[in-house]
Amino acid sequence: MALPLYRNHNAPRQFNRSFNTGLWYDKFFQGWTRDWTIGDRGKRDWINQVTGTPVGEKAFLKEAVLRQVRLVKDLGGEYRCFATGWRFVTGLGRSHPVENGFAWHHILGTPYLPGSSVKGMVRSWAENWVQVSPDDVNRIFGPRETKGEKHVEKHIGNVIFFDALPINPVQLEEEVMTPHYQEYYQQERPQVAPGDWYDPVPIPFLAVAPRQTFLFALAPRRSTAEQDRKDFLLAFEWLAEALSNVGAGAKTAAGYGRFAREENVETEINKWWEEAVQELQQRDAQKKKEEAASPVKKEMMQDGYDRDQEAFMRTMGEKWLKKLAEEQSPAEEKHEIALLLKEWYLIYREEQWKKPNKKNKEKIALIKKVLGE
Repeated sequence: MALPLYRNHNAPRQFNRSFNTGLWYDKFFQGWTRDWTIGDRGKRDWINQVTGTPVGEKAFLKEAVLRQVRLVKDLGGEYRCFATGWRFVTGLGRSHPVENGFAWHHILGTPYLPGSSVKGMVRSWAENWVQVSPDDVNRIFGPRETKGEKHVEKHIGNVIFFDALPINPVQLEEEVMTPHYQEYYQQERPQVAPGDWYDPVPIPFLAVAPRQTFLFALAPRRSTAEQDRKDFLLAFEWLAEALSNVGAGAKTAAGYGRFAREENVETEINKWWEEAVQELQQRDAQKKKEEAASPVKKEMMQDGYDRDQEAFMRTMGEKWLKKLAEEQSPAEEKHEIALLLKEWYLIYREEQWKKPNKKNKEKIALIKKVLGE
């Protein structure tokens, strides 16, 4: 049976942990029967292909989180971590053969909450549960767009809401909803009343499991504007209240989507950030060293002169000692190479320089010969 997939798709039948889970789940559904129907078993089998192991690559998620942290910090914003208290559903209304969709991050292949959804949730909390004036709401979130208006800038608030990203690979679970009044809801014109005598119809759908942590981030639109900074901190308070009391995503009326703050994870991300900054500073320092170095030393540094002792030791024998031994090499260049090699030994292999072993005896003798020692 030909599947309604892309031509020459070559899609494997079973999910593999190395796949982009969102791409696989959304684009390569293969659960149809020969009469082009999808039974309950087919839907559940497809959903449960992605529920066994957490989805997403830890290294990619860490990189995405650090990128977002850097962007937020540069804009004068902040971030908080919140973990699901129970199940969380995102993108339920999206189209999919299993009837209920799911919101996948198109690059990371993991569930996420779009920044627009975060903004809508916080705005709804502010408008319905907080005693705040409409002017304050409009200033923070932007006025509601009215029909016929053309200027988009009129609808920009002074707080930026970012996508909520998972910190680690995400555990997913199968969930089931059981509507009792399917016959009533499927009517074009009301003829049959909803009644408890109808059979429930189980409909499986995908959900994020409890105890999965996400990074939420906000920033002031103008980092130097005092009012914007006050508003973004206020919006963060509303965000925490909304996540705790109302919830994010779909089916919040049934208790889904509640989150609780995870300050210990924020501490861990702070360590990630400090390590990333330190690594960046080291790279900058290394780059400046290379830029200031002579052509010979620059080439040595690229070979690992001051950052990878084992790699440079190999390159020394394969390249630099050969240059010292070559008669056609310019005397000044040979002298510089010898000085740099001696310096390297005194820094990283001082004992071998003072008391050469069998392996290094010839190498060190050649260096000293060029230096006239």
